[in-house]
Amino acid sequence: MDENFELEQYLKHPCFSSLSGRDVSMIINNSTILDFKKNEIIIKQGSFATHIYYVLSGLAKINIESDGRNNTIRMAPEYRFLGLSHAFFDKTYHISATAMETSKVLLIDIAVFKQLIKTNGSFAMGIIETMSKTSHRQVKRMVMYSNKNVEGSLATFLLHYSHMENSTTFKLPFSRKEIAETIGYSRESVIHTFSKFNKENIIRVDEKYVELLDIELLKQIKKKG
Repeated sequence: MDENFELEQYLKHPCFSSLSGRDVSMIINNSTILDFKKNEIIIKQGSFATHIYYVLSGLAKINIESDGRNNTIRMAPEYRFLGLSHAFFDKTYHISATAMETSKVLLIDIAVFKQLIKTNGSFAMGIIETMSKTSHRQVKRMVMYSNKNVEGSLATFLLHYSHMENSTTFKLPFSRKEIAETIGYSRESVIHTFSKFNKENIIRVDEKYVELLDIELLKQIKKKG
């Protein structure tokens, strides 16, 4: 199969739909595909913003380091951009991105990307909408965990991930430390709460696999927490 044709099939984000065949070829001819192993750094905070990162497959987490502490602000599955708004904010990235599992990422030359924004109004609007939606999701995520104790926050996290997976049984691609960074509590508190939920038969934990046994109780804990 022609490599360009194969890559074109990955450009499934809505903002790409407004591009002409010539525009798509411009992206393909000025892009690189890189493979990342689990826990490998995709974007280093403070590095120069030379490319736009677009996840072709896998899962990445976006972190901001502040006062020596990592804060996970969002997860990016396939067909999502990494640090899109940060690429236009400054000459360096103010976030880091790490592969949560084996991932394939498209690196688009930022100069080409900016040129398409200047010459294609529909594409520019698509990018603005994308950044707005991402910002909204990040704020919603912060509110989701704010003013909750560790039990309420963990219940919220598990219910949210169950909804994303559309299943009450799922594999978590996150360590307890990574979950702690997401919900804003210590690793020890998260481990203790997982153990408590497991002992009380609210959930069943088997290494990376989690089964939600009592959804209604988790919703109550989420609400009261």
